[in-house]
Amino acid sequence: MRKKDGKLTIKHYLNKRAKSKTLNGESFYPLYIQIIVSGHKAQIKSRIQDFIVSYKDEASKFFIKKSVLNLISEGYFSQKLLDEIEREEIFPFFSLLADEIKIIGYIINSEQPFTNKYFSLIKISSSYELYLKDIYLVLNDALKRFYLEELNSIFLKSTKNETDKKLFKVTNFFIHYINWGNNFCEYYETTYEVLPSEIKFIENSLSKEMKLQIKAALAFHSKLNYLKRFLEKKQKGLIPKLNLIDWRESGKEFMIKEFTIIFGKQKAKEYINSIDIILSNEISHPIKMGKIDLY
Repeated sequence: MRKKDGKLTIKHYLNKRAKSKTLNGESFYPLYIQIIVSGHKAQIKSRIQDFIVSYKDEASKFFIKKSVLNLISEGYFSQKLLDEIEREEIFPFFSLLADEIKIIGYIINSEQPFTNKYFSLIKISSSYELYLKDIYLVLNDALKRFYLEELNSIFLKSTKNETDKKLFKVTNFFIHYINWGNNFCEYYETTYEVLPSEIKFIENSLSKEMKLQIKAALAFHSKLNYLKRFLEKKQKGLIPKLNLIDWRESGKEFMIKEFTIIFGKQKAKEYINSIDIILSNEISHPIKMGKIDLY
């Protein structure tokens, strides 16, 4: 039986067992994260170097020498530099480091490490990578996959029925002549302007769930920039991608209010539930999502 209370330690450190890089006689090492919880230990590589490019202007003001910034962008820090960042709370590095720890802590705590006898840190690195994904891109990719699956199913059924010649032609065009490398929501909006009758014709054959998912995604797309401004991640020096934790902690509540104003309480609830289910299934392990009570 695990104890209900326990200690979770997450901290950055320099992996001095790895090969170092030297600059002006100072050694720089890869930045790692040490995790200790409930008798489990893990070390994973930090990912903040992936987000430095978003703060290039701010970082350049602090590091006059590009050589130091180049090393940081590769994930290398010296002990002196790391200590200075923590001591002086240098923006945006201090905030990025803190945000990284917060995200990992959220992932671990969601697994209930002190009561879950099956808890393990084996997949913490891959879980962290999933949680760093931009939820708008996750939603977009999932919708594109679902939509193409239904289109292919409709197309196959139309080949077996001679009365469905129009359905065959339209689905064949959409499957084989549309550039599916494009953003799904932008594709849908553009196609509605260019081929309104064709896309509406396809909609009639889509499942009820697919229609709901499309409407929910388009609603999310329409308010995406408002949500980003509301979260102000760049101003706070946080990891800039809109991640699942942002959604669960405050993004969802923001969207509920926005959707309710535009679509009404019932539609807002349906859209949020639809988005919630997709994100949970695509990012975290499948979770049975309950209904959302709106005020």
